[in-house]
Amino acid sequence: MSITLYHSVESTCSQKVRLVMTEKSLEWHEIRLNLRTGDQFEPDYLKLNPKAVVPTLVHDEVVVRESSVINEYLEDAFPEPPLRPAKPAERARMRLLVKAFDDEVHPSIGVLSYAIFLRHQMNELKSPEELAEHFNKVADPMRRERQMRTHEVGLRSPAAPVAIATLARVVAQMEENMTTGPWLAGATYSLADAAAVPYMFRARSLHLDPLWTERPRVSDWLDRAVSRAESLSISDPWGSGSFRAMVAEHAARSRTETQILIASVSSEGRG
Repeated sequence: MSITLYHSVESTCSQKVRLVMTEKSLEWHEIRLNLRTGDQFEPDYLKLNPKAVVPTLVHDEVVVRESSVINEYLEDAFPEPPLRPAKPAERARMRLLVKAFDDEVHPSIGVLSYAIFLRHQMNELKSPEELAEHFNKVADPMRRERQMRTHEVGLRSPAAPVAIATLARVVAQMEENMTTGPWLAGATYSLADAAAVPYMFRARSLHLDPLWTERPRVSDWLDRAVSRAESLSISDPWGSGSFRAMVAEHAARSRTETQILIASVSSEGRG
């Protein structure tokens, strides 16, 4: 049996797959891609993943793309220990949460990450001409336009308050779900928890914690989920030390602007 994971340690999508693989005590060969320098656009990788995103799993001769599909594949191929709840209702809740993080949280965290720190990193790494070339390679036109606008104006992008409002809605859903158990889908840790914790850790790193300070179940869950992840034998579970230091630096600089934006969005929600 051969398992190869093409990934980036900075990528939240990659992080959730690494969590599941490690929960299942799998052994794999890793190929790390540097997304800032454009490794994902190399022809050999595009043959595996035409969308030029990470992660991609190769299990023997089987190529699996999209992190949530990869995690379901791993659960089917390596069912022990189980990371899907036994009860059908809890499985449905798990899948709905995974979908919410794919469809709503992933782009929201992407916008806020880009606004707060990634645009500064890109400016340091690339000339204006190289930046234009980078954006032109983004296959999804809506994603390309969102990135370009956010690159220009940061948290003043129209996408930023929409992202925060989306996160607030999903966090409220998480709080409500955990009336039935300590984990997101119920009594046991599941693919939903593995899908959520990298995004929530990133959100906390960006000083978005006012979104859940008054939601005790989410606050407790996040502490436990992070502790569980960090107890596993994963190198750089949330990115390299230099990456995390860079995130912390820019998040601190943007903290006041971030808090004002959160308060504004919260006020509009109550209104």
